[in-house]
Amino acid sequence: MSNSTPEGKENPVVTLKAQAEKFDYSKLRADENNVKASSGEQMYLDLNRMRFVINEQEIDPSFISALKKGDENQNYRLFAKEIFKEMFVHTGAEIPNSSILEELITSCNQLGYEGNLSFYVNEPALSSHGLVPYVHEKTMNINCTNSSSAVVKSDMSVSVAKFNNPEEKICDLSSSIEFTLESQDGKDDVTYKDGKLSLTVPRELKNYKDGDKNLFDIIKEYFYKFCEKLGFKFETEIEHDLDKPPKVNSHLENMEPPIHSNEHGNTPGN
Repeated sequence: MSNSTPEGKENPVVTLKAQAEKFDYSKLRADENNVKASSGEQMYLDLNRMRFVINEQEIDPSFISALKKGDENQNYRLFAKEIFKEMFVHTGAEIPNSSILEELITSCNQLGYEGNLSFYVNEPALSSHGLVPYVHEKTMNINCTNSSSAVVKSDMSVSVAKFNNPEEKICDLSSSIEFTLESQDGKDDVTYKDGKLSLTVPRELKNYKDGDKNLFDIIKEYFYKFCEKLGFKFETEIEHDLDKPPKVNSHLENMEPPIHSNEHGNTPGN
């Protein structure tokens, strides 16, 4: 196995970037037929598995835990909506309108947004080499200065390990999805715009080969296909040295690999 690490770079990575002013957000959202997403149960559970930054102020996990304490009605969607409202009030931010809050409850969790990136890109690419991704760091940034618009940016890092030996870590992959949600008061529909997508991949994955293709190039191929599904335009590929771990200041602890019940095809070309 050859080593393609450039001289003078101890941890070279490549960041793939794409963006679109308008795009097909159905591939970012949670599947509308997924009961855990539509009922709000997944959001209710994930509130304790991720950390939120609202208008650049991080929410202490204990604040969310305190809000959930004593809840017995199990109306997941309604309760998750109230917690979101309290987070915005707590930081002095504008509260997004009801339609945007409902959209966040459905898809601001591991069944939507970056969970779909893992489903369409990481999982199928890595499985071809007997590898599996495990989410270990995530932060959800939401900025809202007016109730009809919110900028959402989700940063996630996953550990790549061997399927038959999860303790044997191979490397980390980091990704970022950013977009603006807009909805006018009195209207139920929510639009997505100004999307940005990036995936940072260690160059060392070129050493994992499957026939004529290496894992690095396979991941790139799945990333390109995912961009096409969304209607994103691939912008650039930047090679650099990862001197420090990505600044991701939240944790999804004790999580299984991302769960999906949607029936979308997940091979390049589908």
